[in-house]
Amino acid sequence: MPWPAFLRPAHAAINPVALRLAGRAGSLAVLVHTGRRTGRTYRTPVRAFRRGHWVAVGANFGADSQWVKNVVDAGHCEMLLRHDLLYLARPKVVPLDSLPAVFPGWYAFGLRHFVRTRECLLLQIEDRR
Repeated sequence: MPWPAFLRPAHAAINPVALRLAGRAGSLAVLVHTGRRTGRTYRTPVRAFRRGHWVAVGANFGADSQWVKNVVDAGHCEMLLRHDLLYLARPKVVPLDSLPAVFPGWYAFGLRHFVRTRECLLLQIEDRR
């Protein structure tokens, strides 16, 4: 079961601060995606981890989160992670237990046991040339 919905308002207050820090260092990244219905461009702070040509993001509020639906529906997005602008494609919602080893062990443990996240978004890094 993902984080309860009552925590969403707290994220609305935290997200503007997180966006100022995201994309520069560590695993805090900026996910740039387009709204399915509005066509607006959204910038969402997420924790993302990269391994090889893969990036994984925990879906803390589940696969029904708007940003997850937007990325899956569009089939691609961009992400600023550690000063690198990545073009990501072929998004898949994957059960945490079947995810390839993209997340560090400590993070997967935290998602599973503290946040109670069962799904994540797996994306492939593509060359935009």
